[in-house]
This record gives sequence, C-alpha cells and structure tokens, in this order.
Amino acid sequence: MPATVKVHLFGKTGWIGSQLLRLMVEKPYEVTCSDSRMEEREQVERELDAVQPKYVIIAAGLTGRPNVDWCDSNQQETIRANVIGLLTVVDLCATRGIHVTYFGTGCIYEYDENHPIGGRGFTEEDAPNFTGSFYSKTKGMVER
Repeated sequence: MPATVKVHLFGKTGWIGSQLLRLMVEKPYEVTCSDSRMEEREQVERELDAVQPKYVIIAAGLTGRPNVDWCDSNQQETIRANVIGLLTVVDLCATRGIHVTYFGTGCIYEYDENHPIGGRGFTEEDAPNFTGSFYSKTKGMVER
C-alpha cells in the first residue's frame, strides 16, 4: 500500500473545492481543509505549520452573494480575498517548500476576433481578456 500524501485544501465549501475533496478522499491522500481566511496571514501561517502538508491546493475565492455582482460594490473585500489572500498563501508555501496548485475560474475569457465561437480555444498562454466584472478583474490579476 502506498504511503499517504498530505494535502491541505483551501476552498472546501466551493463547487470546485468540494469536488476535489470528494475525489481525494477516495485516494491515498491525507486531506486537511483550511479553516483560515487566506488574507489572514498569521492564521494561514499557523495552520501550515501545524498541518505541514506536502501539497496545498487553492480552490478558494470570494465570489460574492448572491452572485459576482456583489464584488463590484465590495471591491476592497474582493481584492483582499482574491488577490492578497491568494498571494499570501502562495508566499507562505514558497517559504516552506510546499507545492501549490491553484484552481482559478473560467470567468476571465470572452470570445473575440481571435477566439470566435467554434474557433480556436484559449490556452494557458493567453492573457485574460474579460473585464466585465470586478470579480473577473481580480481573478485575471493573479492568473499570470
């Protein structure tokens, strides 16, 4: 039997995070889930030091309630979570030698002249081109 791999997940209650959690419990992973807000550096630091994972998966982000339009009128909170929070976790993991995988969003691209419907799709090398919501702007900021 292979050894278990320690994985720490940020975003357990979101759609992507909950799907990842469901898949990982079926495999030889020791999964822990974050109770910290990513923008709270000291909380994240204590949590990483206590758990000591080999891998961190970030599937967290502030999407707003009832929908992403909330982010347009709550820009400071959105920046703190979706930009500063994400970069905080990545920075803390980098200083500890922890590998990070980030699951972002599909809300950063829109069809255009170079990417018509049914045409060539977007790749990871394509810069985000959708800025129709503040939520999408923050996700695009960290995508690169």
